[in-house]
Order: sequence, then C-alpha cells, then structure tokens
Amino acid sequence: MEGSVPAGSKRFDVHLARTEFVVAPGESLSIPVLVYNEGVEDLEIALSVRGVPSHWLSVPSPTIHLAPREQRETVLTVQPPAFPQGHAGRHTLVVRVADQNLPAEAVEKTCTLTVAALQVPGRIGVLLAATEFSVVPGSSVSIPLVLLNQGLDADTFALSVEGIPSAWAYAPSAAVSLAPGRQQEVTLTMQPPASAQTRAGRHPFRIVVRSQGAPGQTAEVPCVLTIAATTLFSAELRPQSVEAGQPSRVVVENQGNVQQAFRVSWQSPDDQVVFEPGQDQQVRVAPGEVGMVQFVPKARSRPLLGRGVSLPFTTRVQAPSGETRNVSGEVKARPLLPAWVLPALGIAILALIAVLVLTAVLGGGDAGPAPTEAPATEAPPAGATEVAPTEVPPEQPTEPPPEPTQPPDQPTEPPESPTEPPEQPTEPPPEAPTAEETPGEGGEGPELPCLPAALAPFLVALVFTKGRKR
Repeated sequence: MEGSVPAGSKRFDVHLARTEFVVAPGESLSIPVLVYNEGVEDLEIALSVRGVPSHWLSVPSPTIHLAPREQRETVLTVQPPAFPQGHAGRHTLVVRVADQNLPAEAVEKTCTLTVAALQVPGRIGVLLAATEFSVVPGSSVSIPLVLLNQGLDADTFALSVEGIPSAWAYAPSAAVSLAPGRQQEVTLTMQPPASAQTRAGRHPFRIVVRSQGAPGQTAEVPCVLTIAATTLFSAELRPQSVEAGQPSRVVVENQGNVQQAFRVSWQSPDDQVVFEPGQDQQVRVAPGEVGMVQFVPKARSRPLLGRGVSLPFTTRVQAPSGETRNVSGEVKARPLLPAWVLPALGIAILALIAVLVLTAVLGGGDAGPAPTEAPATEAPPAGATEVAPTEVPPEQPTEPPPEPTQPPDQPTEPPESPTEPPEQPTEPPPEAPTAEETPGEGGEGPELPCLPAALAPFLVALVFTKGRKR
C-alpha cells in the first residue's frame, strides 16, 4: 500500500490497495483503507460504504481522528451470507470519507466486489455462489448462477447440463441475451425423482454455457449434486391366511435409493401362535429389489373337537431408520378330531345295533318250532279203561306201539270198528312262514337277516370316505 501523501489542494484523501475484490458467499474479505490528513489542522473523518447491503459490512470505527499530516489505516470487512441466502454477483463498491464538520467535503473511491464461489473468466463469464448442492429425491434445489457478457458485442447464451439426466434440470429460459458488460442471474432447478433409480450419493455434473454469437465459445462449471438417502419400502404376506404348519413368506420391496437391512419379527396375542424360526430375521434388499423371509406359524394348542379356529398374528418389518410396517395375518388351526368323526362313529354304532337286533329277531324264526317228541306210553292205572282213538292218524307208524306191561281192563263195551279208514286231509294245516320261506319274486324269498349285515360295512366305509373328503 502506498504510504506517501499525494500532492494536491485537498485537505484529506483515501486510498485502496486494489480495485477488484472477490469473496465467496459465507466467507469474509478484508479491504485495507488508508486515510490521511494533508492539512495543518486536526480532522474528524467519517467513513461510509455503499453498493452492498449494510449488514455485509463492518469497520472498527466509523470515525477516524487525524492530526495534521497524519495517515491512518483502517480495515473494511465484507462478509456476504452463505448459500442459499447469499447469491453470486458482481457489485460496485464505493468507499467514501468526509469531514464531519464539513460533510459536503468528501472523497470517494470505487472498486469491484465479486461474490462467487466459482468464477469463470473469458468471453462468457459465469459466477456461482456454490458448487456443491444437496437434494432429497422428490424435492428440488435451486442453483442460482450469474451470466456475464464480457465480450465486445451482444450475445445470447444457452444453458445445458451434462453428467446427470437432463430431465432432472429445469431453467425458466434455455437462452439468455446480454449486451456487452451486462450480467443476469439465472436460476437452474434440480429435481431428481423419488424412485429407486435415483441412487443416493455424490453425482458430479457440469453446467455448460454456450455462446450463440461466437460458436465454439463455451464455459463449463463443474459441480456436485449430493442426493440424500431415502427410506421407502412396502411389505406383504404371501399368503395372508395359512394353515398351521404350512410355510408363509414375508415379501419386502425396497422402494428407496440405498440398500437397506430390514429386520423381520412376529408376534401374536397371548402368544397363541408359535413361529419357526423363533428369532428375528434380517434381510438385505438392494434399491428397487425384493427380498423374502420364509417362516412357519403353528398353533400353540388345538381344539379337540368342533370347528377350526383362526388365530391372528402380526408381522413387523423395521428399517434401519426405525420406520416400520405391520402386516396382519392369520393361522387356521383345525381340531385334533375332525367334525365328521362323531357322526360317522354314531352311524357305525347304530348300524351295528341294527344288525344285532335284526339278527336276534329274525334268527329265532329261522330255527322254527322245536320238534315235538312223542310222549312215552305209560301204563294206565289199574281199573282205567283204555279209550280207543276215534281217528286213524294220517300215517300208520312203522312199528307197533309198545305193549303195556299189564293188560288193560276189558272195556265195558267193545269199540266200534271203523267201517272206513279216515279220509286223508287234502291240504296240510297252514304253518307260519319263516323268513326263509317268505315268497318273493321268482317264487323264492331272499335271506333278509344277511342283508343288513352285508350292507353295514359299506355304509360305514361310505360315511368315512365322505368325512375325509370334507
């Protein structure tokens, strides 16, 4: 910095080390300002700055006391806000010093202040407040940049993006026309979609500005877009209702943009359902992929008789971030003895009882009346008169009856000798037909007692078969 006092008639003056300064948003810049008194009297000098917001600026003291021929240096600090509150741009900074007693007497110095994290020199000037940006899939981030026409002629600049899908980027206008020395801020919006294809991490890309007035003139700005990790997933049971002891599966679809390790667990009210495996399971699923965990639910206890029961349970899927999905299912537990067992058993017992009853009832008719034996001839008592039979039996006995041991008493009257033998009966006396002699079709009767006994096993087998099909 110059330390001598320039010649002239002015009583005081101000001096800056440079005329151009560059500062990045969020950082601070120190600009030395040298003020000196050329007169022979003490001066109270007031320092002020314009061209940028006042909250960007700070000085040790707004007033400076100078003795005759004295010079003093003060420091002007410039600190623009950080991105995204602070934008890139080029500003004209005016430093003014004045006598407090004579405010009209003042000296001004001008410099250029460029606020940018990156500055591209050349015909196409580009200023960016930042080169690294972060965004959550499904949301957007704005990238303000300043285009400067640093050529001698008017020109039109076209913007494009390379390194990332062009569908992610959007600008209100694809081309900007600028006169020489002019600048304009353009906002480029980045909006990656919320999908598994939008992978989390750092994605380098380039903002390319091309001149239409001077083909071949381009400016490239390297940047980085950091896409945040998102947790998005779905879970379902296949099948949702399962028989006890049959396998089921938990299907987890990772709809986020980063690989996730999901924890799968099961629970049921009052621990009515037992799960195999009994411990929590973990499944790693890549973005956009599907993972499965197989398990077997079993009922802790089953009813002895009656209908089956449905036992509810819950499958819980938890992501590393703590987000969970609960999926409801049910286990169908059948009774130990099927419902058809008791009716089938009752029918079998009734069939057996019927067979026994029919056998007992119809079995006595098959035996027929017990054969009668001819009573043994007893000797008539003494003095009894033997009465001769009045009828001749149908069949004469082949052997004569045994003679009595004692001769019977002589009857008082001799029996009348039959003049004719008795007529043979034309038809035998009717007898009660037995089951075997019951007439049927064809003149012969079926053996009824054997029919229920033969059909009973078939009836029981038929009932059991229908029960099993149910």
